[in-house]
Amino acid sequence: MLFEKLSLNKPISLDSICLLLIIVIATAYITYGACMINGLVGNYDSNYDSNYKVTFFDFINGVAQIATALAFVLAWIQYRKNITQQRQLIIAAEARIQIDKMVVVIESIKVGNETNLTNIDQSITQLSNIATNFDELYSAMEEDIHKAIVRMQWQDMHFNHLRRIFSDIDPVEIIRSESSISDAELDLAVVDAQEESEKAIIPYKKYVFIQTLINHPIISPKFSLKDKFNSLDMFVVHFLNDKNLDCLFYGLMSHVDIRVCAPILAVAEPSQWALEKIPSR
Repeated sequence: MLFEKLSLNKPISLDSICLLLIIVIATAYITYGACMINGLVGNYDSNYDSNYKVTFFDFINGVAQIATALAFVLAWIQYRKNITQQRQLIIAAEARIQIDKMVVVIESIKVGNETNLTNIDQSITQLSNIATNFDELYSAMEEDIHKAIVRMQWQDMHFNHLRRIFSDIDPVEIIRSESSISDAELDLAVVDAQEESEKAIIPYKKYVFIQTLINHPIISPKFSLKDKFNSLDMFVVHFLNDKNLDCLFYGLMSHVDIRVCAPILAVAEPSQWALEKIPSR
């Protein structure tokens, strides 16, 4: 949750004063109403002192005062709504800032011939930290148009930036720079992996290629993606766990499959708990 530190320098807030005034006014008008009813009843009692009988003018005056009190109550309710709306705007603005930070980090990930394992590891660690802040802000928002806009911008980040970048990561360059495998051996393993990937359906071709390449008899004894990413599990929880992203994908038919969205991370084998529903989310 989003922890907001209370101001100890202002023990008596404006809300408390308004609530106290409403209670006092409501009590006064309830008392007035009871007296008026008692007076109306007295109008039909011959033994009732006429000096205390309620006139039509008293009745109209009482209604006017009650209307005034209700107007005050409505003003307080509107004040509370404005405060809530202001808070919502502040949180939404900060949530959008976090999304912009995510996009900046994602676009800094090197792909193609510049693919670098250290760069990927550092980037997903940064993204995991930013996502933690975003999730706290998002969960603190009430469901309205502002939250819907934040959700739309998060979807844009996920589909147009995150998925594209992780699809362009070249596992061959990672193996070449992180192992002592010769180019001839690597080329042979790549050919075998490409042949195997042709058997898979289009969405899983990249995943099958990387999995076959990493598990190839030539590659596996000298290189593995296991434990190469320090924040892999947290990254998966925040970005690639379909069970945890229902709210952020609200209104879409799309589902998140780590093998399609980030095949290289799927081959890195995140912990099983990272792919399960997190109770607090």
